[in-house]
Amino acid sequence: MDHRATERNASLEAYPNVRAAAELIGVSPSTLSRRGDRLAERRGERDRVLPAAEVLRLAAIYRKRSLNDVAEGLIDYARKASPHEAERVREEVESFFEGRTISDRHRGEFLALARRLLPASLYKQVEATVIEQHAALPEALIGHYPRPTS
Repeated sequence: MDHRATERNASLEAYPNVRAAAELIGVSPSTLSRRGDRLAERRGERDRVLPAAEVLRLAAIYRKRSLNDVAEGLIDYARKASPHEAERVREEVESFFEGRTISDRHRGEFLALARRLLPASLYKQVEATVIEQHAALPEALIGHYPRPTS
């Protein structure tokens, strides 16, 4: 048996199939199955699984359940389905959230560029929006995920 195939199957064990992912997100399995942009991987003959980041991306699109609840559900699913892969799934979930967060340094760089390129009145609108959006972010995600710093 090919060692890479075994390793690949092991890495997919912790991912939910389309039906389980749909349940986590709060939509019907047929809703996910019909999406043309859905990134699923084969696990065996018939089973298709969705990586953690893909489940979270779809959850953000459908907005049926909070991303925090979906993230916690993914980690719980991984712990039950493949305990040795659960830490990797948790890291994928954290990476997804980090990718959606703008660090203070990036925010400062963005505002400096906007100040240079935009008329003053438009810059003030951009600055106010960035500050407002940053203030709306929670200090910590509900569950196990502290807010990343800088």
